Amino acid sequence: MGIAEVLTIVFVVLKLTNVIAWSWWLVLLPAIISFSIYALILVIKLVMVMIAVVAVKKRKEL
Repeated sequence: MGIAEVLTIVFVVLKLTNVIAWSWWLVLLPAIISFSIYALILVIKLVMVMIAVVAVKKRKEL
């Protein structure tokens, strides 16, 4: 478990016990940010794989 997951759990517990009066999007923001970063990394890796595949195909054509 990373820091974002721990923060999300802590914020949800605090919200459900009425210790904090934040809106739900603020409570879930650490999870949203974490997911966004993971998704961005995945997209970058996919683009890199696609570039590598194209480069290999071009090299085989020569």
